[in-house]
Amino acid sequence: MNDPLSEAWDFQARAAAEQDDLCRIPGGSWIPPILQDLVLAARSTSLSRYYPFTSHATLRFSTGPQWWLGDGDILAVAIALVPEGRYLVYTQTSHDGPSSAGLETTSADEAAATAEQLVNAAG
Repeated sequence: MNDPLSEAWDFQARAAAEQDDLCRIPGGSWIPPILQDLVLAARSTSLSRYYPFTSHATLRFSTGPQWWLGDGDILAVAIALVPEGRYLVYTQTSHDGPSSAGLETTSADEAAATAEQLVNAAG
């Protein structure tokens, strides 16, 4: 039996590895090749109960597989990739609202743990 949530995480891990490979090409992108580490770190937390997706060099999470069709909501917590191999964990209450930074770190595990704490605190 297929598990859509597990499949979504598997897909995101494969896509992250491919993205990282492209980012390793000299001059290919400003985005550091650190997405796969982040996806794996997030998957090892309770964030794995949400559907992962990327948007503008940011790992986001939703409560449903097709949030853009109304099947789920986007969580207010996101983790952006920033230059020099850093992650920026932040919250944003709406797609066009202001964001509030929670942590900037070079550790994928720390970024995922902070995002997990923020999601759990929001209830």
